[in-house]
Amino acid sequence: MEPSQCFFAHEIIKNIDTPLFILNPAYDVWQIQHILAPESSDTQQSWQRCKLNIHNCDSNQIESLQGFRVALLNSLSDFQHNRNGGMFIDSCFIHCQTISNITWHSPNSPKINNKTYKL
Repeated sequence: MEPSQCFFAHEIIKNIDTPLFILNPAYDVWQIQHILAPESSDTQQSWQRCKLNIHNCDSNQIESLQGFRVALLNSLSDFQHNRNGGMFIDSCFIHCQTISNITWHSPNSPKINNKTYKL
């Protein structure tokens, strides 16, 4: 493989033996603005409103977001069987969500079995 590929998470994760818990959104505002629909490829600015607020996305854009989410989950599929690991993948539209208590302690916080990632 090309050595630079080793820096991508989906490659690194294959060789991790230590316990690891992955906390990541399936897509967030930064990923959409800089990876999925950067300004250089959105010359018609059709993603502009969607990038600012997910509620402004049309059905085609939502489908693209879901495709982005599925690609991430597929790249993590082998890790799901890792006995020393776990993951919390949500669909929050917030970048750097782990540093904000409001993200995890509001009534609308993502939960699994009625628990957030911060106990």
